[in-house]
Amino acid sequence: MRARLAGLVLFTAAASAGAQEAPGLAGTWRLNRELSQDLAGHIKAVAGSAQMSGGPQTWATETWLPWKANFSEGERLTVRDFLLAAVPAFETVEIERGADEVRTIHGEAGSRIFYLKRTSAGTSAISGETVKRQARLEGGQLQLESKGKEGEFLESFTLEGGRLVYVLHLEQKRLEKPLDARLVYDRTE
Repeated sequence: MRARLAGLVLFTAAASAGAQEAPGLAGTWRLNRELSQDLAGHIKAVAGSAQMSGGPQTWATETWLPWKANFSEGERLTVRDFLLAAVPAFETVEIERGADEVRTIHGEAGSRIFYLKRTSAGTSAISGETVKRQARLEGGQLQLESKGKEGEFLESFTLEGGRLVYVLHLEQKRLEKPLDARLVYDRTE
């Protein structure tokens, strides 16, 4: 699977030629719940319990700290809560295309700009870190990559039978395992 994902984000010199492909992706799309995977359920599965783990399981006698504490648990819960709070932003997605850029707008949560011919910088909504962003259009598929020190977010948008299929893959160091989901959208225009 990792090889498939690596193939998803390979960047080629054909990006300028790709700018002429996939004209049907632009527009506003609404989530089709019946055909989509349960994003909140997938988040809960990879982000772990809503409760902090650790605690006074056994009292240690050789240390002044009486129980094993996992100090990253608070950060894990913060990421979990952030991702779950972001689920409504996936209700709609709007894709705008320019000659050299693609803009994605998820609900009222904000927009992102990806360039087709060069890498740009942005800010991770999860960690606040600077991430590198790049887009590629290939064979009718829009591929987006946002990569930083703490994680990587890979997205692909493809038209299938008049519907937009959005596949996302998020690796974040505070998640127990990568988040993968497939969402299907109907055009609203």
